[in-house]
Amino acid sequence: QRELVNLIEDNEVVIASGPAGTGKTYVTLATALSLLGRTYKKIVLVKSVTTLPGEEIGFLKGGMEQKMEPFIMSYMWNIDKICGPDVAQKLIDKKIIEVLPLAYIRGLSIDNSIVIIDEAQNIDAHTFKTMITRIGEDSKYIFLGDTEQIDRRKKHESCLANVLEIFKDSNLIGCIEFNDDDCVRNPIIPKILAALRNSGV
Repeated sequence: QRELVNLIEDNEVVIASGPAGTGKTYVTLATALSLLGRTYKKIVLVKSVTTLPGEEIGFLKGGMEQKMEPFIMSYMWNIDKICGPDVAQKLIDKKIIEVLPLAYIRGLSIDNSIVIIDEAQNIDAHTFKTMITRIGEDSKYIFLGDTEQIDRRKKHESCLANVLEIFKDSNLIGCIEFNDDDCVRNPIIPKILAALRNSGV
């Protein structure tokens, strides 16, 4: 977790991959909030909205923010833990923290922002390249994902593992891969994941 903090502080682009419970989202949000100030004016939370048939975002009632609520719950819970619900709500109301579905960010150039892209295992190579070209002045991009939780129908289209392999020894992108030993949520999680993995699930 300390290495992830250092990577976020020192790099324009960071990719963090690993199993549930390793603190990727919490540490990233806490670090992003600590960096808000003169250079970074806002945090943009981006979610890859990959759903099961019949659960596409267009079928949910309300405006974009209401439609995104089910997909950003993990973000919101962590922000509440870090800041408290009152401060978290103020940050959202003032658009210091902003939520966007992945499709909306493709046409933007985002300056003075920390952009956190969750569920990055559901992004294909074309989308990753498109996202990288959206980095504006004084911005950071942080991709978070888990190569074992790909929701794409064609799992081979996920580019997360390939991108990590390409850049793991490069100074262009900060890369970190957590494993079961890094779990900080509940010690039962890595045991269950290991059992499932050993059973081929």
